Amino acid sequence: MNNIITTYIKKHPINGILIAVNFVFFVTTLLTGGFSIENLIELGAIYPPFIIDQGEYFRLITGMFLHANIFHFLMNMYVLSYLGGHMERLIGPRKYLLLYVVSGVASSLVITYFGDVNTVTVGASGAIFGIMGGLFMLTILRKNWFHPQTIRSIQNLMALNLLLTFVIANISIYGHLGGLVAGVLIFFLITPQEPYFINN
Repeated sequence: MNNIITTYIKKHPINGILIAVNFVFFVTTLLTGGFSIENLIELGAIYPPFIIDQGEYFRLITGMFLHANIFHFLMNMYVLSYLGGHMERLIGPRKYLLLYVVSGVASSLVITYFGDVNTVTVGASGAIFGIMGGLFMLTILRKNWFHPQTIRSIQNLMALNLLLTFVIANISIYGHLGGLVAGVLIFFLITPQEPYFINN
């Protein structure tokens, strides 16, 4: 098990750190009172009145690393480990970190200023949707990097997740769309000429 983790971190250093930070927030949540709304707010969940009226802008970041329950955490970390790992290998650690942070913060901002003012929001989904948006852009801007079947799979995955965003209850539509749009837009600036892993 240790060898698997070590190998993963060696190939995906930034994603490994991001997963570790999510895990620390998850354990902290368990140790400080669990997944109650009150505890999540105390730990830094996105709560618009506290951000807009009290200037607690740190919540735009901390909310990205908190989760609503164990299943929410496990599902997001599974998707992040898979999609995020692939993306980091494709565009490199620095650009991947930029993509993750910009998408996550953009998602938090959209939730704060356009979502329900009384809703408490947590989760890495905004950043993950930014990664999906970036992958989608790569299938358009760098088609030669992928097998045609892989392109179809990525595009179908994005379409499915967009559909689920509007179908499943208690999902932040604004958060998902904010992260997705940010991930798509930033790729006009950071798309590399060749895959990062070729020379590294």
